Amino acid sequence: MAILMMWLAGPAEVEKVEDNTERPKTEVESPVIVERKDGKIIWQLRASEAKQQLDGRMHLLIPTLTLFTDSGVEINISSQQAWFEPLQRNIHFQDQVNVDYQTWKMTTETLIYDSTKDEIQVPDDFAVVGETISAKGNNMRLQRSSDQIKVDGGIWIQDSNPQWQGVK
Repeated sequence: MAILMMWLAGPAEVEKVEDNTERPKTEVESPVIVERKDGKIIWQLRASEAKQQLDGRMHLLIPTLTLFTDSGVEINISSQQAWFEPLQRNIHFQDQVNVDYQTWKMTTETLIYDSTKDEIQVPDDFAVVGETISAKGNNMRLQRSSDQIKVDGGIWIQDSNPQWQGVK
């Protein structure tokens, strides 16, 4: 009879316990990362906050990158967010990217610093405003060490001081 009663009652219900443990997160406030070569600072990356992602990249909020060219010119890049790849040392800027370079300012939505090629890549549309020049284009590259700029996708330039072209 006892066996019949146990069989009819069925197995006891196992109490379910929710796992409230969270995966550990790495967050850093106000990080500074510096790349040096032969005793010279190549670039310096700052952000208001950084979060380590599972894929190994760091998500940066309000990042600012300062590149130092071989000729001593500083190129300042800022945006709303960026992703830093520690192994390749590449930085992908996104959302309201601003670049200050010598006498001009550039705006775009996406910019990549490719550490392997040591160049800035702007794969999308960009706009440049300088003292006498304004320009719009697509797909620009700037070599950090040599200050050389190449535009592969076309560019439109307006210059309010065209004397350098021999026009009066």
